[in-house]
Amino acid sequence: MCGITGVAFAGAGRIPDLSMLRAMTDTLRHRGPDGEGYHLDSGVGLGVRRLSIIDLETGDQPISNENGSVVVVCNGEIYNYVELRNELEARGHVFRSHSDVEVIVHLYEESGTRCLERLRGMFAFAIWDAVRSELLLARDRFGIKPLYYAPTEDGVYFGSEQKAILASRGVGREVDLRGLHDLLTMGFVVAPSTLFAAIRQLEPGTFLVYREGELSIARYWDVAFPRRSEALAGRTDEAWASALLEKLDETVSIHLRSDVPVGAWLSPGIDSSTIVALMARHRGGPIHTTTLGFEAPEADEVQGQKSLIDFAEHPLVSRMARCCAADFERFPQSIWSTEDPSATGLEIPREILAQATANDVKVVLTGEGADEIFAGYKRFRLDKLLRPLAWLPTALRRPMLLGETFPKRWPRASSMLVAPREVRLPRYVSTLGGPSQTGLAALLSIELKDALARADLEWDLDLPSDFDRWHPLSQLQYYEIKIRLPSLVIHTLDRGSMAHSVEARVPFLDHELFELSAAMPPRLKLSGLREK
Repeated sequence: MCGITGVAFAGAGRIPDLSMLRAMTDTLRHRGPDGEGYHLDSGVGLGVRRLSIIDLETGDQPISNENGSVVVVCNGEIYNYVELRNELEARGHVFRSHSDVEVIVHLYEESGTRCLERLRGMFAFAIWDAVRSELLLARDRFGIKPLYYAPTEDGVYFGSEQKAILASRGVGREVDLRGLHDLLTMGFVVAPSTLFAAIRQLEPGTFLVYREGELSIARYWDVAFPRRSEALAGRTDEAWASALLEKLDETVSIHLRSDVPVGAWLSPGIDSSTIVALMARHRGGPIHTTTLGFEAPEADEVQGQKSLIDFAEHPLVSRMARCCAADFERFPQSIWSTEDPSATGLEIPREILAQATANDVKVVLTGEGADEIFAGYKRFRLDKLLRPLAWLPTALRRPMLLGETFPKRWPRASSMLVAPREVRLPRYVSTLGGPSQTGLAALLSIELKDALARADLEWDLDLPSDFDRWHPLSQLQYYEIKIRLPSLVIHTLDRGSMAHSVEARVPFLDHELFELSAAMPPRLKLSGLREK
């Protein structure tokens, strides 16, 4: 796990200033306190801070191919690196380390950008191809690892965090109205926007190529579900359950590949409990777990609930962290770590959990992603309950709100009741129960409010060609996985954990596991009104 940054210039003869590259890289020290590395060449500069997880002795970055013509810096883990390395060595490639990252350069030599299709893991990396004078930036399928870029007249700057790009002093700091609009309406900033007009997020499942001043972006993977008619066919329920357990067990197994101890974040919920139970199958010794409780009883999920800690057959060494009202003092630091903030308050609990974890292990497995791929959120149930009413004209649905009676007591359900029936961005946003625009807008200047009012900020996802033939639950899952998962759930997970140099791995977001879950009939995810 690392933090990466760098710049590629339009003019091949220009060599970046090392002091600038060091300043950019130093902003990412929390992502990689174990070492640093640089690569300077005509037209490019790459920087990296390293958190040593795999190949502690020889895995320093940047890493190159045999003749040094292809150089990579990578943030993340390639979980199938053992299998890929065996295959590449059989083809004659010579490895200098035992790092998972080294497979990337050799796989790139074999198949160019199509190497991305073979990688199984969480990653954001930059490859410099000296022969082509070409920079390749790529991000994993679900956006587990972040990657930002800022095109300018003379080049493109990039980094794991926006602060690395700003440290170059080569880009402006004007506010991005689209990003601000997202924050006010959804409660978080949605990729590719940020709160800086000059800085973009590379979207999940995409790659960027920059060559001789020309920048292009392409998608190599996307979320997909079967058509509604196809989703009902196939295996028995028992066969689905067996296939799911087999794939999840295999996924957890490869997520345990590490040269340092691996722990887990554990709650009383089924998702993290499943991960930890499967970890115990593959690990002989005790597993370090960290659980987060809350001082406020209405927010706490631990008190009065049993967890795996209460069952002797699971060899766990447990630590309890607690989030209290006094922890709001962490807010300024959490904003520095998170950069694009949210209206949810997730940032502070994430950091408390990570700080407690750092006392025991560098790596944890978590249960994030399960609610997205298995439709575990209550809003999926609420949509199913209210969907039949969407056939009624809006003029008939509005009186059902009884003025302000329902919106005050059930704001999310009220919003969904009057939302369009078609699953597009307006209906999805209604399921989120976003922030109080009145409260957030009070923080803005009159000039900024006016600019927001004048700007055309409407947008929607580019939907797959057969989207309208999917089951409505799959359609909502698509929006969930494309919008809230990477831009809020994973964003705060990465930033909170890496603020304390902890690598958080998410087995439920293995793309092979997702593709299996996507093929499952919707009735196995939401049976009547029973979730997951």
